[in-house]
Amino acid sequence: MRFGGHETFAIREGWLHKGLALLKDHPDRLYSEDASDWLGVGRNMAKSIRHWLLATELACYPDERKGGDRNPQISELGRIIWKGDKYFIDPGTLWILHSNLVRSKEQAYSWYWFFNGFSVDRFEKSLCLDALRRVLRLDKQKMPTDMTLDRDVTCLLATYARPIPFQPRDPEEAQECPFAELGLLTHHTTSGYYELNRRGKDIPPHVFAYVLATGFDATDVPLTEATHADGSAGRIFALTAEALMELAVACEHKLGTSALRISGLAGERIINLDRRPRLQWLVDYYAARTDN
Repeated sequence: MRFGGHETFAIREGWLHKGLALLKDHPDRLYSEDASDWLGVGRNMAKSIRHWLLATELACYPDERKGGDRNPQISELGRIIWKGDKYFIDPGTLWILHSNLVRSKEQAYSWYWFFNGFSVDRFEKSLCLDALRRVLRLDKQKMPTDMTLDRDVTCLLATYARPIPFQPRDPEEAQECPFAELGLLTHHTTSGYYELNRRGKDIPPHVFAYVLATGFDATDVPLTEATHADGSAGRIFALTAEALMELAVACEHKLGTSALRISGLAGERIINLDRRPRLQWLVDYYAARTDN
């Protein structure tokens, strides 16, 4: 369980492309003392980029049984995204990375907890921070310092929050996290409150199927579990049961019933998912995107 690996920096525009490009072609440079020079960023920013590559599953540690270099390497997911959307301009790519990030208990526990365990939709930062601290104490986890937790929550909120009223920024600074485009969180700057958006969202059908396939071993997923279970689509996309059902129906229509179908069983709606490797959904997603 890790806190503060981001070095206080949320993901910035272009960072994942830079990091993945270096990891793919010169992994030794990404983990060298000169990584900041190769990436064109500050030293702490280079550490942050390495952290986000792991937390989003673009990078992974090699199999220890095979020996060799112990540094992280590009993952199979990283190769799929590099081939399909290496500049990270497709909104579907952001949803994929977001879904991985908020399941990453080890690399980004605060992100995991916020989407899977925090049940307040309108809150101030102090309430969010106190709730996280309380959960860690109840779970008898090793407590980070108050400063570390505060920085983690600050970075978490900066990852997703869109300010209201809108505050124009210099595009050359590129400090806003691309994940803010997902529309998951609003920051009312006048009152200081944050608000989680649980309404319907434009999730690509293949990405929805990928999240279902990742969160559940079974191919038949009850709607209640798809909405409320840890790592479920409802948690990851911040959707109510009604909004999730609407999304599932739309995905059934777009993918076809051979890939995803909604059925009823004993009064419970079931999402029937075609059995295929979870990453295959993403291969198919980028292939369909290219064809269109």
